Amino acid sequence: MRQFCDDLAEHLRHVDGTAGSLIECLTWADWRFQWIHPFKDFNGRIGRVLLAALLYKLHLPHVETAPLSPEARTRYVDALRAADAGDLASLQQVWFQRLLSAL
Repeated sequence: MRQFCDDLAEHLRHVDGTAGSLIECLTWADWRFQWIHPFKDFNGRIGRVLLAALLYKLHLPHVETAPLSPEARTRYVDALRAADAGDLASLQQVWFQRLLSAL
């Protein structure tokens, strides 16, 4: 967790306010925290608290980070698995849609 916090602080130093850098930071934080703290029964409350705090820190609106439908949940879990394999593109798309829906 200490390494995660240090890495997150470094990611935050490089956020320049553009949509791309914001989504990149949120995507990385979401994936990396879920990698450290996996949820067997989709119990991601701590992860959602972290993401809510990060959204607040980045001056972004609150977004729903818990997929509500089974299809959205499957898409999110598949995106996390792809990120585990080194491909964050699907999770970035999830975050893009989350932020778009909040506007």
